[in-house]
Amino acid sequence: MRNSHKFTRSGRTCTRSRAVEVVVAAAVVIAVAVAIGSATAWSRERATAAQRITFGDVTCAPGWRAPNPGRARFAVVNHSGQLATIYLFRATSGVIVGQIDDLQPGSTRELTVTLRPGPYAWGCDLRGRPRHVSDAARVPAHAEAGGPGPTPIPLVLPVISEQMRTYRSDVKGLIGRLQTQVTTLTQDLRAGDVTAAESDWLTAHMTWLEIGQDDGAYGAFGDLGRQIDGTAAGLVGGTADPRFTGFHRVEFDLWRLSDISAAASDASTLVSLVQTLARQKLASALPITPAGASAWLLRPHEILEDALRDSLSGNDDYGSGTSLASVTADVAITRQLLALLQPILAPRAPGLVATEGRQLSATMTAVQATRASGAWIAVQALTQPQRERINAAVGAALETLAPIPDVLQVVAGT
Repeated sequence: MRNSHKFTRSGRTCTRSRAVEVVVAAAVVIAVAVAIGSATAWSRERATAAQRITFGDVTCAPGWRAPNPGRARFAVVNHSGQLATIYLFRATSGVIVGQIDDLQPGSTRELTVTLRPGPYAWGCDLRGRPRHVSDAARVPAHAEAGGPGPTPIPLVLPVISEQMRTYRSDVKGLIGRLQTQVTTLTQDLRAGDVTAAESDWLTAHMTWLEIGQDDGAYGAFGDLGRQIDGTAAGLVGGTADPRFTGFHRVEFDLWRLSDISAAASDASTLVSLVQTLARQKLASALPITPAGASAWLLRPHEILEDALRDSLSGNDDYGSGTSLASVTADVAITRQLLALLQPILAPRAPGLVATEGRQLSATMTAVQATRASGAWIAVQALTQPQRERINAAVGAALETLAPIPDVLQVVAGT
């Protein structure tokens, strides 16, 4: 009880004064230990300079590098003209690990966080501006901090080249299908058939997502990919910016503006972009080199990472309410990539593909359970339990995929 004046110790009853002596002595020991530990920690912290993280009106932590696991310090600099909230989050789950609120223009503030192995990214929320995020960077596994990572078995390039050629062939076929689909979309828009056009748009967009290169920083198609499926985030003019093109521009025209004439014009631009893509040589976009293979091996994780960051946040919804449909396309291409990688993953990471398969099935179950009479609902309309189930399923799948680039380290060889 809180008011008791005695306590029992080693079979004897001690008075309250004796108890106070014991507590005071213990406190002195603890204080000394804390002081020593704090001095040591301070020395270590002083020895590691804070990494400078900058952002502006349309940039967010450009070129930032992930540190080693453990305690990390960042000096966050606001080069924008806006009051800002800046946060560092785990890219696999969206969990924020550190945040700075109300950072004034021209100001610098330090952020100290503890990081474990895995991918992280910065979010930059500027008052009056679209939200934008940085590229993700991976904190490596270190034996001293969090235990050893998976032991890599060098993977010589010829072993993975067959899988990459199969993927190239699949992508070529999907691009051909996409050309036909966006042409049909344009024809229906010119004919004024809105219902058919909306269905056409979703069909074509799903095909684009199944190509598995997306619009993000990881895609092999670079700026062309962003023109085909980029959002207005980070553009100075927002949705009015002439650089806002492609699928989401047409989506905005159709669902938000109900402007079928603008949609037809922007769909024609989309057709031209896809034709340009079809003329590209996939050998240059997806090179079978050690660097190209290493980049390709990031795709299973990054496809789902894009789904979590863009689709499940609602950031890529411009009125169609089909972000959850996009997630199913992302799951489909992730499965395809894992099927290609299964023969070389099996001896290096037994059980990974099977575990991931169960987690992707759980993701699909959670997503499909949200459909109302077979129709897709917007992410914003999800109940809290529905959102939590989907996010948890995707987060678990991302954690399983994360070690693949570490397990499959590609080297040149014969």
